[in-house]
Amino acid sequence: MKANRIELSRRSFIGLGAAAAVAAGAGLAGCAPADKAAQGGAATEAAAGSTATNPSEYTPPFLAKPEVPANVAEEKDCDVLVLGLGLAGIAASRAAAEAGARVIGVERQDDIGVVGMAGAFGVVNSKIQKSIGIEWAPKADIVNQLMKDMCYRPNPDFLNYWYDHSGEAFDWFVEGADYELVAKTADNKTTDNPNFLRPIFWPPLEGYDYKTEYYPFFHGTINLNPNMQWGCENCRDKALAAGAEFLFGTFAEQLIVDESTGAVTGAYVHDAKGETYTRINAQAVCLCTGDMGGNKEMRHYYAPQADEFASFYSEVDVNGDFCNTGDGQRMGVWAGAHMELGPYAPMTHHMGGALGVDAFLQLNMEGNRFMNEDIPGQNIADQLSRQPVSPDPELAALGTKSWQIFDANWKTQLAAQGTGHGFVNYYISDDEKDQYKTVLEGFALGYTTDEMVEGAVTLKADTIEELAEGMGLPVENVKASIERYNELAAKGIDEDYGKIGSRMFPVDTPPFYACRFDSAGMLVLMGGLECDTDLHPLDENGDPIKGLYVAGNTQGGRYLVEYPVTVGGHSLACALTFGKLAGENAAAGI
Repeated sequence: MKANRIELSRRSFIGLGAAAAVAAGAGLAGCAPADKAAQGGAATEAAAGSTATNPSEYTPPFLAKPEVPANVAEEKDCDVLVLGLGLAGIAASRAAAEAGARVIGVERQDDIGVVGMAGAFGVVNSKIQKSIGIEWAPKADIVNQLMKDMCYRPNPDFLNYWYDHSGEAFDWFVEGADYELVAKTADNKTTDNPNFLRPIFWPPLEGYDYKTEYYPFFHGTINLNPNMQWGCENCRDKALAAGAEFLFGTFAEQLIVDESTGAVTGAYVHDAKGETYTRINAQAVCLCTGDMGGNKEMRHYYAPQADEFASFYSEVDVNGDFCNTGDGQRMGVWAGAHMELGPYAPMTHHMGGALGVDAFLQLNMEGNRFMNEDIPGQNIADQLSRQPVSPDPELAALGTKSWQIFDANWKTQLAAQGTGHGFVNYYISDDEKDQYKTVLEGFALGYTTDEMVEGAVTLKADTIEELAEGMGLPVENVKASIERYNELAAKGIDEDYGKIGSRMFPVDTPPFYACRFDSAGMLVLMGGLECDTDLHPLDENGDPIKGLYVAGNTQGGRYLVEYPVTVGGHSLACALTFGKLAGENAAAGI
């Protein structure tokens, strides 16, 4: 049987939207012969000149390029122009300025753009980490696991570069800043300095062996507290000291491209009202404008699976609008670059309930068990997406998809749980609280108390029947599910979903607890411009676009299919590391 060959250009292929791709896929996949009359009619219509839209030529409205500004009030010149001054952009600005380049940075906000909740850096082998005894697992183990977590779609060279260079980038990032270094996760601070570094989940949980885990977690991540603001301010101040100029409350609209060479030579920017334009000429431009999770049209077009998630991004520009709107991705496409092929990776961390995402029994809204519960919150969010909506209108409105259930023996079961992002492993009694004050004031660090658990559980009951009624689930289904789970726990073998036997604990000792698990929110939608290892976005022929660089969440090649949580804070570490590299390469013209 002869194969039908259909040739599409790269631009045509990536131009297929979700609906168009489905339609095109249906046409390509259909093997049954169509009715001859219908075929003839279609052929006649085609010959006559159909007015139907060719899906391969479809351009979504958000990719419509704006006109070049007719009235430019001012013109500026620099060596390196950085668009977006979040973590990646501020690192790029400082690196380029310290290399001797004349730098201009542009930001929509009234100061550097920092996501307030962010602070975990999954950097490897920094001098700071080594000073407190942190040693990472071998590169091959970590990089290969990250690639497996993401179905081997990212560029492994980026992950290798992260492993080899993120530690030195981190030391550079906080160099000269005023902070206290806390050696272990549970240690108390010894000063009143509000800025401090602390490793998370360090030292590792006793007996934990990542080589035996279904979803391993690699230890070594270090946290900026209360968040990364002071680290970014340290970079900002050093960039200014090196001669960088920053334009805050200023919006980048489009890149300037030399028509004869295709090189990017600057950008048009405007004020908050969109009335006054400035042309900034540059030898190199770094796109560091963040992700596109706040742009509903882009999100649906590139990652329709993310539509169900509310965006938890909190930073707004000087006009009060959210900043994660895919500006850099669109500017890059208008300049001849293209978006990487998906599937894109929504960062949908589910942080669980009173005991985090520990591997306790979970029942869906029909009262049935539905998965191996021994998985991280990112993956729990995936499974919740598949579960039925609650018949209770109130719970349905809350997005409730499951209940986590445990009994009075939870305190002795924490140490047997998995560890890492969102897990709880340590019970602190009331008479020990003063010894753990700093860690108990933190967020999701794996330590808990009676007060914290009692205050966070949704329901507490003396009988399974009462618990089922409180959850609004069919009582008989709940009883049958728990009986089956207890039977498997007694065997020490999960015959239904394959959970490790050491984390199968019977639910048989009152009081019984239930924590509501709602649909997760999305922090970031990973997906950006395809680029080479020098961070040049690529054109439709796969050639690097001269004068243009990309970093942070505008950069492609790092995360696809699923955001991995096997290394805590990997996203910030990559934004810092590749932001620094982008600035260095832009200054050197690499």
